[in-house]
Amino acid sequence: MKNDGSMIAGACGINGAAVLAASEAIEGLTGKPPRLERQADLAGPNDNFQILLDVVTYAAISECVRPFLNAVLGEAAKDAWQAIKSLWKKQPPETNDAETVERIRQLQRAVAQAQQAGNTAIIGMRFDYRSRNAGIELTSAQITEFTVAAKLMAEYVEELLFRVESERRRLLDEGATVSFVENSDCSLAVKATDTMVYVEMVVRWEVGREERITIHVPIS
Repeated sequence: MKNDGSMIAGACGINGAAVLAASEAIEGLTGKPPRLERQADLAGPNDNFQILLDVVTYAAISECVRPFLNAVLGEAAKDAWQAIKSLWKKQPPETNDAETVERIRQLQRAVAQAQQAGNTAIIGMRFDYRSRNAGIELTSAQITEFTVAAKLMAEYVEELLFRVESERRRLLDEGATVSFVENSDCSLAVKATDTMVYVEMVVRWEVGREERITIHVPIS
């Protein structure tokens, strides 16, 4: 696992306009342009679009939109991923850092632009799994889902990926073959419920036994 700065990753079908807009937004948020990573082409459509930021940047996004998320959570009456990801009812409240707010909106608009062009949108982190990384696949272009994904990245996913890699190495040492449940672009799928953020690991043994293991971090 490497979180060495911000990246935008994709194969040959990545939307160029979305990459340009996202690059500008990320540079505005971090002070440095993101690295662009060309991923190995898949056998099928190669239209994946991955935003890969470090924990510090995700934390800044999370903190900036926290008042908005708290307002939505108040309406939902609970801190639940399924309850809040579709509740985009109002603009995030203005803060003293209007430029940061605009950069966050610009980045979300770039993601939406990529989705409209047919790209799969992943909010994630660098992870050395088949060169496809790890993240949350966005199911809509709503800013609510984007900001909640950033919040989960900031608070839980680095620890989750650390646990995943530790367990993967332990199983390999025991002679197992390990693979993961993937997003549609073959990246490692990070998922969330009301109570946890998790990754599903498929473990196969030489004797023919197979089991699926869930590695998780509780949502506090």
